[in-house]
Amino acid sequence: MAENQSFIGAVNVTSTQVKCPGCGASIGIKYDPEALNLTCPFCGLVSKLPQPGTVPSIEELDFNSALQRASVNWGNAKKLITCANCGGSTIYDAEQVTGACPFCGSTSVTPAAESSQIMAPQAVIPFAVTKEQTQLCFDNFINSRRTVSKKVYGCKLENVLGIYLPFWTYDALSVSAYDAHTMETKYTPRQNFRGVMTQFFDDLVIYGSDKIRNQNIKRVQEFDFQRMVPYSPKYLAGIPAERYTVGLNDGWERAKTQIREKIKRTLNRRYFMKATIDAIVTNYYNVKFRYVLAPIYLATYTCGKKTHTVAINGQTGKTYCEVPTFLAKLVLIPLAIMLVVLVLFFFLVIVPELR
Repeated sequence: MAENQSFIGAVNVTSTQVKCPGCGASIGIKYDPEALNLTCPFCGLVSKLPQPGTVPSIEELDFNSALQRASVNWGNAKKLITCANCGGSTIYDAEQVTGACPFCGSTSVTPAAESSQIMAPQAVIPFAVTKEQTQLCFDNFINSRRTVSKKVYGCKLENVLGIYLPFWTYDALSVSAYDAHTMETKYTPRQNFRGVMTQFFDDLVIYGSDKIRNQNIKRVQEFDFQRMVPYSPKYLAGIPAERYTVGLNDGWERAKTQIREKIKRTLNRRYFMKATIDAIVTNYYNVKFRYVLAPIYLATYTCGKKTHTVAINGQTGKTYCEVPTFLAKLVLIPLAIMLVVLVLFFFLVIVPELR
């Protein structure tokens, strides 16, 4: 691996090397999520990395000033691979060879020119779940579901991929002015009123990609941000990372959509659904953000003739996927019984009377 490098069209432009302090090897060093360290495959030397929860908290950056100072230094040499089939962009170690897109499996992948406007991450949430443990996470999820079809039990995960995905987190103080009214009733007239509500939002999580190839990601993107560490390319050793495609501004717009929905729910709870909210105008203050790489396992499993996608949180093990159920049978069986009863009733009671 190499430090302080950037790539233009996958061409190496600097050459500072980071090597194993034991034997000098620089290729094949892997991050171990179970031991939270780097291990050299040649001499076996284990290099300890800063452990989650033992480092100072990651500073949140001011939203407005950050737009003028995007960082693009990923630390070690990275190459950007773009898939011609699904458009996914994945960042790999410079020496890592990949022949297929990790998202759709297409082999039509090519190096892409890096943009000088792409921000480097501030922090990493290291993998804490190993690839071998993903099957247990999947089994636990299946066992926790109700009305699961028996054929799902025993299914094995396939195409398991550990990848760092891009996420934005936003903090903001919201001040909302609102107009509302109560409905006129037989006993009370319509009442119009106004108010102001303040609400602080902490660590709103926005997935930083518009190439969502696994709809289950949003179901597992709950992370313990107290255990993230300052970004270091060492945590990405041997693990691909997806480059964000949803920029800082677009991410903030999506965060504001979440904020508005949360404000509406808060107001509805405040008035116990007795009032109708006519208008809300919100101003935002002291907006902060972080750009974080977070660990996700993407996988599939096959049940019968259908393949389902799976997402597993690489920090907490939280899992989500669509699961075939026997709920349809629970509905169809009573309907079938009712149909049989009606047919018998018709032939045994109605028909004889007509004769």
